[in-house]
Amino acid sequence: MTSIIKETQSIKEAVTFINAIDVNKFSRLISRIIQKLHLKEERTFSEEEEQKLEAALSLDKQALNLVLETAAFILEQAVYHNVKPASLQQQLEAVHLNPDKAEVFSQTWATAGPELVEKLKHNIFAPKKLEYVGWQLNLQMAQSSQARLKSPSAVLQLGLRNEDSEVQENVFVEFSHQELLEFYNKVFYKAKAGFL
Repeated sequence: MTSIIKETQSIKEAVTFINAIDVNKFSRLISRIIQKLHLKEERTFSEEEEQKLEAALSLDKQALNLVLETAAFILEQAVYHNVKPASLQQQLEAVHLNPDKAEVFSQTWATAGPELVEKLKHNIFAPKKLEYVGWQLNLQMAQSSQARLKSPSAVLQLGLRNEDSEVQENVFVEFSHQELLEFYNKVFYKAKAGFL
């Protein structure tokens, strides 16, 4: 079994803070984190909620941020590696997390993990999405030095949009005949191979 959680200095510090938290409070904290983990742009807790958490968990701002980031990191690693709940618990105990806290992670992962994985499957990981493709063909027929020049070029207009924006960004790309052919072949063969 490959370990998905390495015992780094920040993990050691976070484990110390987590082990000091009441198990019931920690269980609610992990439940909230896993519910919000798929929302990239949204914070798990508001500024006001974080202040209340600092008092409730007896942690300063820096320690609370470390706990929140580490808990989110552990759950992200569980998603990425598709680890089984029992394996997650063992690995957390191996980095000296108390068994009751490791069990909280494991149980939360067992109940909410499959739903999180499904939500993340539908997320767009690229910052921009291709919304529109336009094209234009230009043909240069002559030049002062060459009377019979035929030089085609294609201009592609790619309309890109951020996931959370209504404004479309236009990118223009110009290709010679050879460049366009190479581009087409790369896209075609990647699509055929299942990469696109």
